[in-house]
Amino acid sequence: MLKRLASDFMPSWERYVDRGLLVSVSLLIGLGLVIMMSASIAVAERNFGNIYFFFNRQLVFLCVAIVAAFCVYRIKTSVWQHMGAKLLPIVLLLLIAVLLPVIGKEVNGSHRWINLGPISLQVSEIAKLIMIMYLAGYMVRHGKELAFSPSYKPLFIPLIVLGITDGLLMLEPDFGSVVVLTATGIAMLYLGGVKLSRLTFLFIGAIAVMIPLVMMGYRGARVTAFLDPWSHASGKAYQTVHSLMAVGDGGWFGSGLGASVQKLFYLPEAHNDFIFAVLAEELGFVGIVITLFLYGWLVQRAFVIGFRADRAKLNFAAYLAYGIGFWIGFQVLFHIGVNLALLPPKGLTLPLISYGGSSLLITIVALALLMRVHRDTQIALFGLSDKEARLQKNKMFKQTSKARSTRRKKAAGGAHYAR
Repeated sequence: MLKRLASDFMPSWERYVDRGLLVSVSLLIGLGLVIMMSASIAVAERNFGNIYFFFNRQLVFLCVAIVAAFCVYRIKTSVWQHMGAKLLPIVLLLLIAVLLPVIGKEVNGSHRWINLGPISLQVSEIAKLIMIMYLAGYMVRHGKELAFSPSYKPLFIPLIVLGITDGLLMLEPDFGSVVVLTATGIAMLYLGGVKLSRLTFLFIGAIAVMIPLVMMGYRGARVTAFLDPWSHASGKAYQTVHSLMAVGDGGWFGSGLGASVQKLFYLPEAHNDFIFAVLAEELGFVGIVITLFLYGWLVQRAFVIGFRADRAKLNFAAYLAYGIGFWIGFQVLFHIGVNLALLPPKGLTLPLISYGGSSLLITIVALALLMRVHRDTQIALFGLSDKEARLQKNKMFKQTSKARSTRRKKAAGGAHYAR
């Protein structure tokens, strides 16, 4: 009866598309293209003589991302469950390769990109998604041990893998990705059943390790400047001060689209790491609220999709959805925290809004996985739609007919050989 009701009142395509997720992502992509275009005009004209340079590249990345997302969406989540542990060594090798002078590309003293001719690939973005897949699969395989084992042994393997990945990211250096990845990993382990007391101990240990790393070299100078930015306005706190000025100048309704002053070479990386400050200056407090609402809506849909998958006993799909929700939510919070001078500068993009092909590509692929989780959940709860059931039946009939034909040919060939 439930299957009949689902097929009678819902079109086949609508059953497999979470409309809230689709609308929030579409609006964020549209907002991102507009704000990124506005924020990049000055630097694009000065460096390339074309105000549409970054906009055109972002459109190309978006088209590639949509094609990749469609391909990923066609693959069942059960396939990704077996692929997570196999893809992890490849990502670790890429994180090592990016440190090599011949393969890696250096930008502003950081080795985060692999040179692929006209484009560059940021491996840390891939590492976030693959690590979520690996942790989701590990928690499915060892969920009972994580929840009920009196020892810390079940935690050792994921923590070692997470520590190795964080260590390679620190060598780039990419401290922002380390923070996002660690926070996401701890949150997923908590959902996997690890006791809060153990996670608190791990969290304190992670903080104890990160504090000396944060205070080393240029990062220590950034933290000192962050604590008193106005005393270092022309030095290490230059970005923070001009970001605060941009946010303050926005007021309630902003200075108007395209009217930002800070993007005119005052605010470094205005189209990337500090794009939220430009958004706040041009769209004001109202624009900030709308942007936060869209991100909140996206993360809420991720958790709803995860909850439904959990209810359908699709444990890997549920953990995958939760992990993607945590990842995007944490990255948005950390990016906005840096722009509002609540956190030291970390060099994190704002998902779907900041300029960056790797970030846009991997984020949209992750959201395609999220939509696939929704599709598999609908199939698990309500079965295939009438149209897909017919297609599946025809496909199985063709495969059976082909197998029979092959057996007949072999039998005929054997008979001929016997004669």
